[in-house]
Amino acid sequence: MLGGALGNVIDRVRFGAVVDFIQWHAAGYYWPAFNLADSAITLGAVLLVWDQLRTKPTDR
Repeated sequence: MLGGALGNVIDRVRFGAVVDFIQWHAAGYYWPAFNLADSAITLGAVLLVWDQLRTKPTDR
């Protein structure tokens, strides 16, 4: 997640905006444009939630 966030910050500083370069479409429907940094942030958040849900608390 940190790598994706830093990638977006670098784009914001260098170009004044975050560059979105991936856009999917099918049958006239468009998914919002995104970049690899956005994907890294989302994947990291999903993995953190998944890890928290699958770990079992230890008995002390």
